[in-house]
This record gives sequence, C-alpha cells and structure tokens, in this order.
Amino acid sequence: MKGLKKQLQNNEYNNVYLFYGEEKYLLDMYLKKLIDGLLVDTDPTMNYDYFDKSNMSVDKLFDAIETLPFFAERRVIVVSYAKLFKGKNNNSNTIVDRITDIPESTTVIFLEEEIDKRSKLYKLINKNGYVASFTKMSENDLVKWVGQKLHGSGKKIEKSVALHFLKTVGTDMASINNELEKVVMYCKDKDVVTKEVIDEICTRSIENKIFELVSAMGQNRRERAVLLYHDMIIAKEPPGRILFMLIRQFRLILQSKLLQQKGLSERDIGSRIKIAPFIVRECLRQGRNLTVDNLKEALKDCLETDSNIKIGKIDARIGVEVIIMKYS
Repeated sequence: MKGLKKQLQNNEYNNVYLFYGEEKYLLDMYLKKLIDGLLVDTDPTMNYDYFDKSNMSVDKLFDAIETLPFFAERRVIVVSYAKLFKGKNNNSNTIVDRITDIPESTTVIFLEEEIDKRSKLYKLINKNGYVASFTKMSENDLVKWVGQKLHGSGKKIEKSVALHFLKTVGTDMASINNELEKVVMYCKDKDVVTKEVIDEICTRSIENKIFELVSAMGQNRRERAVLLYHDMIIAKEPPGRILFMLIRQFRLILQSKLLQQKGLSERDIGSRIKIAPFIVRECLRQGRNLTVDNLKEALKDCLETDSNIKIGKIDARIGVEVIIMKYS
C-alpha cells in the first residue's frame, strides 16, 4: 500500500494494476484516487472504459486498450470482478499473451475480490505492474482510523468508546464512515464523542442485534429474546437473514470456544477465523453460557430449519421463532 501512496503522491504510474480484497471501501477509495490522478485535466468520458463479467470480451478489451487517448496523455481501462484470477479461464490465458504489449499511454486496472496467486495473470502483473491487497483492517487499525476521522473534524474519542462504537455499528468501513458523519453533525457543539452519543444516534448493525439476541438466549431470557426478534422483524429484517446470522454467530462462538480450549489467545483466534478481537471477546463471553454440545445441537437445528424453510415445509418467521424459544 505504501508503494501505491507514493505513486499517487509523485504522479508516477504503472501500465497495469490489480486491486483485490474484501475491504471494498478502501479499494474503491484508492481506485478513485488512481483514476483521478491518471485522468487529471481531461474528459473522463472520452478516455475511460469499463468492463465487467456481463460485457467482458477479450477482443473488445484490447480494442479499448489499443485506442489512443483523445486529447489527453492517458487512457484508463477498468476490468471489474470478471473472475480472471481464479480457476481455469480462457480469457485469462489470452490476456496473458497480449497484456505486455499495451501502449504506454494506457493503464489497465483489474478489480477482484478473490485471486489465485498461482495464476499466470497474477504473476505477470505482480512482476510487471502493481498489485494491491485490500484486506479487512485490524481492530487497532479501525480504532486509529475512527480517531483520525474524528480528529480531522475537531473531535476526540477514547479508545474504549471507539471500541463501543465499532461494536455498535460493525466493522464495515463504509458503514463506519456514514455513522461517523452522523456523529460529527450531532456533536457540532461538543469536542468529545461519548458512549451516550453513540447509543443515542448510531444505527445498530445486524451483527450487534444478533449479539444481543444470542446473549439473551444464552441467559435463558426467553421473553427478552423473543422481543428482540420481533423488533428485528418490525425493522424489516427478513427472518431468513436473521437465521443466517444466528447460524454464523453460533458457529463463531463454537469456533472461538474450541480454539480457546486449545490455548489460543483472543488475537490468534481472531486471526484464525478472520474476525476482530473484540468480536472474539464477545463470542467467548456468550460461550460461557453454552456448552459445545449445546452449540452443535443449535447449529444442527438451525441448518435443518433453514432447509425446511427453503422447501416450503415451514413458515420462515415461525421457524426462526421456534429456534429462539427452544434455545432460550
């Protein structure tokens, strides 16, 4: 990432890029910066082409690549999520044979979520162009980013409050950014962002609601658990999505519990199952009220309920409510 930042600062660019990873907010942000830098002082509509899986054609792609820029120094081609870097792909092999001959005035940017580093196209771009990986930020990095964003708006936040903010709104950077804008507007006459402010105005993520629901279930607070479920239904959360999130949460709790029993730290558990340490802490806290056998049985019942809903054997709303009542 440092190399990309340096290129943007110095206006020195490669002819071919690969941006990949699951953190789409960062990827989109750097993509915009790169395109803006490449097409500065020119009409982007005349020197920009976009391809994705729906219109991907190698011949059309190279027709665009080989077209000279119109009254400008550069031409930009974006190939978006066309699945060229994973599995067998004839288009990928053809591109490998031709990509090294692109004109100096053209820059091609490939975007992908997942890639296979063994692919010929990846190896070629890694050798002759620039590859940037946009992975999910760590807990500490997210806390720093929240602090920096607020500092830029003249606000301060304590680390414990920043962690509460992340627990409330989730770890998706686009959602975080939107919620921070709300916080700044709400605190226009305040210098410090407090827990009370976050609880007052921030939109709770579905993950946060599921945390609370599973906690109520684990504490045998059936009435509270059913009330939380009904609140989500009233808020237009589909029962199928709630069930999916319950399955995910039970699975995370089970994985966290088993890995802790093997002696792994919260940080190591988070790294192994790809979640933030503060989510691991919440999973382990919830796991105190649930045995491994409880969790395995709950997962089995949830998956069976999901299957019965999909084949129309039971109503989705009732099926999920039965699960919640059974395990609370």
